[in-house]
Amino acid sequence: MRHTIDNSQLKIKERVGRGGYGTVFRATVGETGEVVVKTLMRTPSHSLEGVARKEFNFGMKLKHPNLVRMRGSFDTATDHCLIMDLVEGCNLFDYMEQNSFSSFSENRAKKMFKGLAKVGSSPSAGLHHSHKTGVAHLDIKPENIMVGKDDHLTLIDFGLAAETLGLCHQFNGSVDYASPEVWRKMPFEPACSDVWSLGIVLHILLTGCLPFDPAAVPRMRVQPDFYWPEDIDVSEDAKELVKWMLELKPMARPTMKEVLNHKWLKRTLPDLIKRRWSIGSRTELSNRM
Repeated sequence: MRHTIDNSQLKIKERVGRGGYGTVFRATVGETGEVVVKTLMRTPSHSLEGVARKEFNFGMKLKHPNLVRMRGSFDTATDHCLIMDLVEGCNLFDYMEQNSFSSFSENRAKKMFKGLAKVGSSPSAGLHHSHKTGVAHLDIKPENIMVGKDDHLTLIDFGLAAETLGLCHQFNGSVDYASPEVWRKMPFEPACSDVWSLGIVLHILLTGCLPFDPAAVPRMRVQPDFYWPEDIDVSEDAKELVKWMLELKPMARPTMKEVLNHKWLKRTLPDLIKRRWSIGSRTELSNRM
């Protein structure tokens, strides 16, 4: 594969992860630059050239502050190697585990979901950009979302990505986050499947737990009842968005543009306070982390 970075100055420092398709290393380029190198086997008996080429091509198309940036690629005698920006921080699952899976305050969850720096800079906005570019992630889960400085979230690992145009015929993903249509192993709309997975993540941000037993998803034929812990206050607007994103029928779910335009994400904190006081709520708005 073609490369756009001088790999002669590349020095591997340490292994930082291993997935179904490849191994991820932290590396340096030259004197100061740090990157991530993902290696995928290219042996005659087990070549992953197609997987590597697809991830590279998709990655080079995506340029957004909340999506991991692809920088180049090269081949060795045994591996296809992808070079990406190093995303500082830890993944969302580890971050929540370190905090005993406590929920975030609703305001903090909204900022993390929508973005702290500016409107249009968030994993949800990043996914909207990805879908507009024609790329569905298809493996959205806390382990693939990095938490950085000031709660900045970055979506990583496009190894299972697919084009949004047309129906998808790959039935991979993570058990707790895969949509019902993926489980049914029938051609599906990939962007709709991404929305389902992101809806699961939003519920986790708000509550610290899954919305329902994932083991029930393969047999799901009616809209599930969601689990909302009684000791955690979640606004009706937030619940409405989660329910919409987790509609059983794929085409009944919102697009990412509709997610970003939902009233819960548009409403400011003062608006929420006024609304809750107007209905006599005594909800505490302090952080739960």
